[in-house]
Amino acid sequence: MTKSLPPLHTLSCIKPQTNSLSLIHFIKPKVIPFDLIARLKCFQCGLYARALLCPPYVWQTYSQFKTYESTIDFVSSFDWAILLIWKNDGTKSWKPDPKELSHITFKRKFGKQLKGTEVGMSKEIIHLMRQYRNNLEKKGFECFGLVNGHCDFCAGKCPNRDHPPCKRNGMPSLEAIGIDLYRLLEKLKIDYEYPVINYLTLVTMLLIKEKGK
Repeated sequence: MTKSLPPLHTLSCIKPQTNSLSLIHFIKPKVIPFDLIARLKCFQCGLYARALLCPPYVWQTYSQFKTYESTIDFVSSFDWAILLIWKNDGTKSWKPDPKELSHITFKRKFGKQLKGTEVGMSKEIIHLMRQYRNNLEKKGFECFGLVNGHCDFCAGKCPNRDHPPCKRNGMPSLEAIGIDLYRLLEKLKIDYEYPVINYLTLVTMLLIKEKGK
């Protein structure tokens, strides 16, 4: 893989897609902003000190995230980060096959009404991210995935919550490892709303490099 040019051929691994996946952005890991405050914001979430891949327990599964410095070193060891931006105003299906949700009438939503959309999207996104990661690994890449919010692959029934580490290759969120997500979006001039009023923006990331590097 040429370090100076985005590995566009990896886009074939980002399948299947949903209507809510609106942007795929290649960036160098060195431009990713980190801030200790990003992790401290997790204090406000009910999953803090409860979910296995959320602070402060995430390092018990992934020791590379034990300290601020070790986290930056790990992320910097990759050649590229694939940033995936998912947007929805309530009118888009979050399933790759729209027939799966054909019984639902998608309507424009605003503000807190988008919470249900966020929950449905997040549950689908974690499965898609695992599939993208597997596709990239089959193509010869070393890959680490980061999701929005928190890992929910086990659908709220984490079998190892009281017995770390995670044994199902779960993925922590960008914020859980200290990435300043809002600053990253502003740096890349990617539109988002917070607090959410007109549309929802969720962000995930795939860190990639050739195996053996």
